[in-house]
Amino acid sequence: MAFHRLVADLHLHSRFSMATSPQLNIESLAATAAEKGIGLLAAPDFTHPAWREEMRSAFEPSGEGVYRLRNPHNGHAAAKSPDFILVTEISCIWRQSDRSRRVHVLLMAPSFETADSVSETLANYQRLESDGRPMIKLSACDLYSLALDADPRCVVFPAHIWTPWYGVYGSKSGFDSLEECFGEHAARVPAVETGLSSDPHMNWGVSDIGDRAIVSFSDAHSAQTMGRELTVLDAAPDYDSVRSALFENRVLETVEFHPEHGKYHLNGHRKCGVRLAPAETPPDGRCPACKRPLTLGVAHRVSELSDHTPESPVLKDGLLHGVEPNSRPYRQLVPLRELVAQGLNAGAGTKKVTAVCQALIHEFESEMNVLISAPRDDLARVSEARMADLIIAVREGRVEVQAGYDGVYGTVSALT
Repeated sequence: MAFHRLVADLHLHSRFSMATSPQLNIESLAATAAEKGIGLLAAPDFTHPAWREEMRSAFEPSGEGVYRLRNPHNGHAAAKSPDFILVTEISCIWRQSDRSRRVHVLLMAPSFETADSVSETLANYQRLESDGRPMIKLSACDLYSLALDADPRCVVFPAHIWTPWYGVYGSKSGFDSLEECFGEHAARVPAVETGLSSDPHMNWGVSDIGDRAIVSFSDAHSAQTMGRELTVLDAAPDYDSVRSALFENRVLETVEFHPEHGKYHLNGHRKCGVRLAPAETPPDGRCPACKRPLTLGVAHRVSELSDHTPESPVLKDGLLHGVEPNSRPYRQLVPLRELVAQGLNAGAGTKKVTAVCQALIHEFESEMNVLISAPRDDLARVSEARMADLIIAVREGRVEVQAGYDGVYGTVSALT
């Protein structure tokens, strides 16, 4: 089989999901993916009827179960336009073992016909027009059964697995094992998504994950946040190849947030400004200031469910390599806009930050090329020496972090 290198972001949203940018239309998804260097993008929120029809009209087949924008604005855009594959997030809400469960899952479908069938059935449980990421009163196991009834090639796997309220292992409404959650379909779960507040190393010590693929995607609610986490698969741009790459764990590498950057990394109570590492947390799990329950974060749950502490990965050529049997290399990056903002001492959304980002992306063809491979001297030529030094510092792991907690994003600064 030929070797492929497919850069994929399979978890994001459209403007039809709650709390998302109104600019998240099909053209902006395609254009931003090209800027980021993404080759395969989720065609998201496909259960929303109006959005699904919008996508159906805008796409044409580019392979088996894969689509491409039918009429990009210009030839250059057409050459760089990503492929799309139908992947949506669904919020499953149900009661099990006398507890309320809320688990977010990703559902991958091989065709619009399958997406129609899935959506038609889900419409019996929820008014799908209300949210691109619907809340369905079904267990994750029953949802998988429903998907397989629509098409046996459908794939379901858990999103951001450690998030306290919505992760399969989350402290608020999750489980201690995938089998508890997915029941008879647990063996059909090919992958788990790390989420922004964990990285692969944190997951290597959890034997329940087994030999499943450990993947990372952006969960983007705006164009700017697309590609903040990515998975590079050994897969051709067609549905069955991507599906088998997940089931066979053909992950070449993942691109990660620093886990401290995520907003649920440590335990804490936002109202009191209390942030605690697992070892610092009172045994009763309550805020030392107000005595209300703390939000127990990702690091805490990982420590509870890990059966061993994996060796720290070794940084080589920008990639972190582990020794665990299921480990795949990964790299930790800071989004370009944040680095440029740090270099200019300006807001990330300002015009001057945007201008520098666009100049770098234009010169090196994508944000990923800027962050991963562009030579330091060339970076300095296009921007300035300080900007180049910040980018190289992140590649070499020279960063200062302040961990996020209880819905508050952490911060990561490059050190020069």
